[in-house]
Amino acid sequence: MVNFFIERTVRWKNSRVILIDQSKLPNKFSYIKCTDYRQVADCIKNMKIRGAPALGVAAAMGLALCAYSSKSMTKQDLLLELNKAGEVLIDTRPTAANLAWGVKRICKKASESIANIESLKKIVINEAIKMGDEDVAINKRIGENGSILLSDFDRVLTHCK
Repeated sequence: MVNFFIERTVRWKNSRVILIDQSKLPNKFSYIKCTDYRQVADCIKNMKIRGAPALGVAAAMGLALCAYSSKSMTKQDLLLELNKAGEVLIDTRPTAANLAWGVKRICKKASESIANIESLKKIVINEAIKMGDEDVAINKRIGENGSILLSDFDRVLTHCK
């Protein structure tokens, strides 16, 4: 049985991005394991992962995969590689603001770093993980704040604009 109170839509584990395949919900619960940013892009494009914050985190994790597998020897080459991967990720859903936000945050963090290439790769991965942690914390706060507005057996209709 899956514990939905601790499960994450997107997570970094063993140098992979693990996504809940939302296209199969609610009938089946399964994961997609991505080892390349192009796989993450495909999941975004094909609606395997949905929800604005999750898209931003998925994009960041896609860039973490790019950094992890990069053979770049210089910061400049890695930045070019990250920017190219970022374009691929953004192009999957060009109007998704959080998607672009995730890419921009990772690329900004990488470009501002003065670390050597191996440390820079770790910085990118850690920033993506941090973004995932922040998303979980924000969602918990939303739930806590919203719960005071609801009584037992209330019904809530959500609407995406």
